[in-house]
Amino acid sequence: MRPTQKNYRGYFLVIGLGLLVFFGGGALSIVWLRMEISSVAKNCGQLEGGMEIVGREVYELRGQRSKSLRPSSLAVMVAGRLSMPHGGSTYHVSGSDMNNRLGVGGSGIYSHRGEFAGTR
Repeated sequence: MRPTQKNYRGYFLVIGLGLLVFFGGGALSIVWLRMEISSVAKNCGQLEGGMEIVGREVYELRGQRSKSLRPSSLAVMVAGRLSMPHGGSTYHVSGSDMNNRLGVGGSGIYSHRGEFAGTR
């Protein structure tokens, strides 16, 4: 060997090992990222399936609500409840009956203030 010639074998070995570590680490990181993406995609698929089920239930409940709010359905639900009461179950109260109940001459607490039901 000549004294001016350098030994490049060590440099090539260091550069080769550096490239191997660099590209090997890059390949491993790509595989790891793909596995993470796959697990996230699986979770998204499960959530979309659940969202679709909830969407169907909401659609069904909206249909039930609109069906129950139809005028014909409401009329069936309140049939007989909103009719006028019969004459036998109606009471008429006159002003003099109210004064007799409260006390004649303003002795009742309501007659002093002039308050009766529905006047506030």
